[in-house]
Amino acid sequence: MKTYREMLFALRRLSVGFLCLLAAVIVLTGCETAQVPMQPAVQRAGGVSIERIRISAITEFVPDVGSSTPMYVKTLIELFDASDSLVKVPCTFRFELYEFHPLSSDPRRRRLMIWPDQNLNDPDANDEHWNEFLRGYEFYLPLDFMPGQGKKYILEATCFADQRRYNDLFKVEVSAIKN
Repeated sequence: MKTYREMLFALRRLSVGFLCLLAAVIVLTGCETAQVPMQPAVQRAGGVSIERIRISAITEFVPDVGSSTPMYVKTLIELFDASDSLVKVPCTFRFELYEFHPLSSDPRRRRLMIWPDQNLNDPDANDEHWNEFLRGYEFYLPLDFMPGQGKKYILEATCFADQRRYNDLFKVEVSAIKN
């Protein structure tokens, strides 16, 4: 017959062996990476997905005579799909105006203005800004200051669509202001 000490020692050895076996099972089966299926790019109901945006070269400062706002930034934003075609997609735009900083990797210096977001997810709001002839979204952004003659500014447009963010920068120069 075994003594009490021998039985206690055998029980300890058995429990240590069991814990080692349990740890090995957990490590070998629990450390596998989860297999997440690849999802295609998120697309709208119409099947159109944006690849990039561009601020059109017809962006300029325009005066507004007879209004409390002295000047506007008139801009046209173009959205492109994967086949580089211009598309119309429900989205939200954000516009920011910066001082131009030449000879720099980032031409934006100090932010002068940020406009409220333009939510075009509603079809009526989307149609209001869509210019069918130019195939882009047209905006008149009011300025709360008078830009300096001959000064250069950077307009940044950010488009939020398909749970992604797209942006573009454009250098705008104040040309001769005609009243």
